[in-house]
Amino acid sequence: MPRQHTSRAGRARTSLPHALSALIIGATLLAPSGIAAASGPAQPGGSPVNHQPGDPGTTTFDVFSDIQGHLDDWDAVLTDAERAAPGSAATVINGDIVDRGYAEEYDAVRAVMDDHDRDQPLLATFGNHEAYAPAWCDQQTLCQPTWPNGFTPEDLYGTFSDFAGRDRVYGEVVVDGVPLIGIGPDQLMWWEDPNLDDHVHIGPEQLAWFRDRVEHHGRTGKPFFVFAHYPLSDTVTQSDGDAGRYHLMEEEIREILGDHPQAVLFSSHTHADISRDWWATRVRVPGGHPDGFTAVDTGAVLNHQYIQVTTGPEGAVVRARDARSGSVINELTVERADRGRGRTTLTLETAVEAVQPGETVDVTASVAHIGNGTLGGATVELTLPDGWKTEEGTTRSVGPVTAGEREKLSWTLRASKTSGNARVGVLARDRAGRELARTTLDVEVATAPNGETRVSDLPFLTETNTHGPVERDRTNGGPAPADRGAITIGGKTYEHGIGMLAPASATVYTGGRCSLLTAEVGLDDDIPQGSQRRPLPGDDLGDVVFVVEADGREAYRSDVVRQGDRAVPVVADIDGADTVRFIAEDADGTSSWDYADWGHATLTCTG
Repeated sequence: MPRQHTSRAGRARTSLPHALSALIIGATLLAPSGIAAASGPAQPGGSPVNHQPGDPGTTTFDVFSDIQGHLDDWDAVLTDAERAAPGSAATVINGDIVDRGYAEEYDAVRAVMDDHDRDQPLLATFGNHEAYAPAWCDQQTLCQPTWPNGFTPEDLYGTFSDFAGRDRVYGEVVVDGVPLIGIGPDQLMWWEDPNLDDHVHIGPEQLAWFRDRVEHHGRTGKPFFVFAHYPLSDTVTQSDGDAGRYHLMEEEIREILGDHPQAVLFSSHTHADISRDWWATRVRVPGGHPDGFTAVDTGAVLNHQYIQVTTGPEGAVVRARDARSGSVINELTVERADRGRGRTTLTLETAVEAVQPGETVDVTASVAHIGNGTLGGATVELTLPDGWKTEEGTTRSVGPVTAGEREKLSWTLRASKTSGNARVGVLARDRAGRELARTTLDVEVATAPNGETRVSDLPFLTETNTHGPVERDRTNGGPAPADRGAITIGGKTYEHGIGMLAPASATVYTGGRCSLLTAEVGLDDDIPQGSQRRPLPGDDLGDVVFVVEADGREAYRSDVVRQGDRAVPVVADIDGADTVRFIAEDADGTSSWDYADWGHATLTCTG
């Protein structure tokens, strides 16, 4: 049986206790920003930054989140913040300011702030709880079956805007020259897509604004601070599970921040204990600065935890505090970045997991410039493995590339007819012929399966899916990989198979060695309704047509299969086909609740 294909491995994290060694290794590339743990013995290469609240030439601001109606906790946390830093210059509330989004809830939060004379600049971000009122008839009566109970997105954005003091969900506050940048959902996906939940949509206008602000503040080398309620996946505590699956534009956010080692991204939502190791991590981005940026969990007011930041000429100190004990429970430093001489980075990628022997695959090189100045011009040279070809020429010119830009170059390559891994190389040179950067990409040339083979063990030559990847051995969920559970159809759970959200498809290589495909297909028993528990649309709970193609020839087509139907057995003749394509068609023209499962999908092959 072929090896199990696991190309979508989770992102690696670097926790603070281990971060220093990673940064010291990278120090020969560019002067890194420093990170130091709050407790334990001094570590080599520790940062000299030790700003305290009230030190001359420094600015302190407070970061809170997840109040959610816990007004007594809010009062206690503000009391501790005033004692720790009576001269705090700004207040940040990073989402879940209120429990549901009613105007009177915001008024109550503001009243506690007024009791503490919190009239300094405020940056507020939009969390998931800011939009939960539509599931309620009033503050005491839960009315999920009649969602949205008269509410509109404009109502929820309106009450938030009245509190935040701005007319957009994103914005910036600059205090004593210290930039505080807030981003958030500019569409509420509960209204936009029945298959999505609290997912964070950041549209082109907001992304362009965010990129501009980051590039503007990044030029100084001073730490700058970004706030988003939901964490990026596999960064801070608990973001490796459900909490880290909600950003629809996660890759764009990572790319924008990845060039700036002095950037600090604060996220919330998890209610995690920020005295733990993973409260802050380094996040490295392919093609970005080798030291990445810093991600920090803010804790939660309802747990009496919050963040104080003191920033000055040499950098910033981020302190996690516990209001119950009145003490610092974790600490890190972020040094001012030495922009120094700019450098070029290079990445090479492909959108597919494998290529059919002798067929074509597209690869894309991305050239970026990090630091000061501009890459005036360069050549990018592609190196092909033995037996590989391209008709487009292997050398291209790029430039100019300014800081923060990425110039992309694509090639269509024809793979050799030999199965196995092949390595494609790429090299960038300046106009004088000096090497700027190089990297490689391993591409799998697919191998024909032998014997009884699970489809989920094979790499996909192509795949399309309405949300996220086509899943292996689990049903499909939202945009994140592996964000739903086991395949279950008609009360039966399947050990293996593939999961889709129609319309969707996936193609595997069979190399003429397989004769039969068997599976049991149907719509998954689990219909995700998300946090709002929106009512299902009458009897329309999803309807899909399952199709199998062998070398483009239709080998199987089901009738319309609906949610709640028993699994339909599939037996498809694929004898001699080089490729088999699995297709889930949306029968009614929409993807609503079309969670299409191929349970126990198995190929019968020779060998």
